Amino acid sequence: GDPFVSLVSYVDGIIHIKLKVSNYLFVLQDKLYVLTYLRSIKYAAATTLTCLLIGYPFAYFMARARATIRPILLMLVMLPFWTSFLLRIYAWKGILANDG
Repeated sequence: GDPFVSLVSYVDGIIHIKLKVSNYLFVLQDKLYVLTYLRSIKYAAATTLTCLLIGYPFAYFMARARATIRPILLMLVMLPFWTSFLLRIYAWKGILANDG
């Protein structure tokens, strides 16, 4: 059979949904997979909580700061994103160069 079949199909006015749950059941039966999944949820929750604890006070401080300081504070928030973008651009330049 074709491994790439449509998940949802519409035939004769009826919507057919094809799901293969055996892989999910296999994952739920293996303790290693379950513990790894639960650990990743724990890390995601801890990261989310940490970002909220850091982000909300800083956003409140930015909102209450003088109008002349706000652009500088916004720049401090956006600078890490620009840095990773800039590093990625230089990496691509190195890869795509004639001697890269």
